[in-house]
Amino acid sequence: MTVPLVPQVPFVLGVRFLVLGFVVLGFVPACAPRAVSLEPADLATSVTIERDTHGVPHIRATSEEAAAFGFGYAQAEDHAEELARRLIEARGESAKYFGDADGAIANDLAMARFDNLEASRRDLGEVGPMYRRMLEAFAAGVNLYVSQHRAGLPSWIPTFTAADVQANARGGAASSLGGDGIARQLERRYRTGSDTVETEDILTDLPGSNALAIAGSRTTTGKPILLGNPHLAWSRRYWEAHVIVPGRINFYGSTLVGIPVLRAGFNDRLGFVQTNNRPDLEDIYALPMVEGQADTYSFEGRPRKLERVDVSIDVRNPGGTFRKVTGTYWNSHVGPIVHRTPQRAFAARSIRLESPRYFEGFYHASKARSLREFLQAMRQAQVPTSNFTYADADGNILYLWNARLPRRVDPSADYALDVPGDTGRLFWRGLHALGELPQLLNPAGGYIQNANNPPWFVSLRDPLDAARYPAYVERGTLALRPQLALQLLESRDRFSVDDVVALKYETRLLLADRVKPALIAALEGAAALSADAAAGLAALEAWDNRASAASRGTAVFLRFWDGYAAAVNAPYAVPWDPARPASTPEGLSNPAEAVRQFERAALAIRDAHGKVDVAWGEISRFRAGDLDLPGEGAPGTYGAYRVVRFDPLPDANGRPRDGTTRQGRQPPSVAGNIGGRLQGFGDAWVLVVDFSNPVAGHSVLAYGQTPNPASPHSRNQLRTFAERRLRRAWYTDAEIRANLERAYAPGK
Repeated sequence: MTVPLVPQVPFVLGVRFLVLGFVVLGFVPACAPRAVSLEPADLATSVTIERDTHGVPHIRATSEEAAAFGFGYAQAEDHAEELARRLIEARGESAKYFGDADGAIANDLAMARFDNLEASRRDLGEVGPMYRRMLEAFAAGVNLYVSQHRAGLPSWIPTFTAADVQANARGGAASSLGGDGIARQLERRYRTGSDTVETEDILTDLPGSNALAIAGSRTTTGKPILLGNPHLAWSRRYWEAHVIVPGRINFYGSTLVGIPVLRAGFNDRLGFVQTNNRPDLEDIYALPMVEGQADTYSFEGRPRKLERVDVSIDVRNPGGTFRKVTGTYWNSHVGPIVHRTPQRAFAARSIRLESPRYFEGFYHASKARSLREFLQAMRQAQVPTSNFTYADADGNILYLWNARLPRRVDPSADYALDVPGDTGRLFWRGLHALGELPQLLNPAGGYIQNANNPPWFVSLRDPLDAARYPAYVERGTLALRPQLALQLLESRDRFSVDDVVALKYETRLLLADRVKPALIAALEGAAALSADAAAGLAALEAWDNRASAASRGTAVFLRFWDGYAAAVNAPYAVPWDPARPASTPEGLSNPAEAVRQFERAALAIRDAHGKVDVAWGEISRFRAGDLDLPGEGAPGTYGAYRVVRFDPLPDANGRPRDGTTRQGRQPPSVAGNIGGRLQGFGDAWVLVVDFSNPVAGHSVLAYGQTPNPASPHSRNQLRTFAERRLRRAWYTDAEIRANLERAYAPGK
């Protein structure tokens, strides 16, 4: 029986949990942890790092503080320079260290504008006492590694504090609000009269993730199977680790460099992964300006002054000198002003800037040992975004559309851009409880999935009803990537672990299924085709509609679609239809334009690669060190579940090449570790957990634990990834001992 945890039905589980009482730290044992010295020397003697033959650190400690210290030390071992860059960026000092490069000035002005470092220092008083100690210990572990390896590290790496680590959790929100996207939309609305809100193409999926959980009723083992794999630029650098503190935590998973806790993974009882969702976490309030008073607005019928904020940052010049760059901004009692016109000042309020326990929320979830404890952790509403997909050894699977979602007073109001701010009538009032958000527990259909789609499409068999939720809960269409996921889940009655791995590595392109028949018909009906287009047509007819290494036709089809979709406003003959969410869109709206774009694509592919029917793996490569392997996969925009984007091969200075060599041939695009620089985008970390007895994890980190080309762990997993395999994620003490590469105390 499907048990949706939604507010419109009797919330049986929620009532049972309420009887237990709301505990601030959920499942954490009632006894207070003993005081632990935060001196690096004491912490170092309380933790052992056990590196397995994949390079994964199993951090075994006598306290959570010591584990955090080892976590910081091990992360710095693998990623010291990138870790330092990210913490410096969160400080707002990128331009001070690196000059005007890669958006450093814009970043630092945003950090200063939103007072990121000082606000994060204040936030240290808002996080839990244990987590604050963990932040201090993490920073100490990083600092110890850097101090002991100064000779081999850049001299610019500074000493870090807990506030720097905390600032990394807030920096993304500050950077986003500090950009010009909101201002651009407001400018258009109030200068041109256009009420159109900028949105992404409804059929384009953004950087995100795939996740699914299959119930025991649909698996060959009779136990759930969990899958997660995020899609980010490989330069974002996922990192695997295992944290063990007896009686407190024993969790294996991954995080991003610079984050002091694991964000997804498993223990011997449960596991969870995330995919990006799109909750509305900001509101823009239009404050009416008082006529004739440039810096005065009206609120509740009374004038109020805007507060001027002047900031300055240091920017390193090429010769090593410095200059000041200044910025002037404005605040209101409602929030910072993100745009102004003579008639209005637009104030923003963001829940992301008010989420000091963001990363702490992942840590509490990773300590859970049951569904009850996991939900207790999630009810604390610490993580502001993300779909959570969960499974456990007790047989449960659960989907949560999680958010620290502001409760809007008028659900019928349009909060897509700005709302009137002359009074507080439309100001939000608190946050929605977890039980008021879309979620699905143990559906009758036996599976849940999310590929960054709105929550209503978590299952074709057990859909959630969007009408039962406020209009400001995520809406939108079902993109091609999650459509393919749903088709794959409906393709068989039961799945083994191997079946789930094969599903994850599926290279089929759903876009080809939807439009290739119409494209072939248009080409066959054309009055005449060039020799290149005729060769391309022959390749299409023989093509398997996949982005496999051996597939011929992938290159010309994707080149065609890019040109055609850019040339035609509505490319499909049949647009996406909510009545047929998993079988539309389809066809081509403009066959004549399709033929023109295919002619261009065929010529371009032949010019670049010598033939139109070039194999996808010839021009898309996985590379690292001495490995050079055929690549496969494609961006999810094309309806790919194996999401990989290959970047142009860089030149000797690390810059993208101009596209051709002296011989007139375009070099391969690559995903991999090129001289310590990570190129590419998409699949990199993949996790599959089988909740049989014993629970078994399987994973791969395509670019390895470190980008250091001198380390074998910079490339020892790439072949596994290229060959569509996973490796065992060693979890038990016996597995770790049997596959131990070295064990050591930090600094020893």
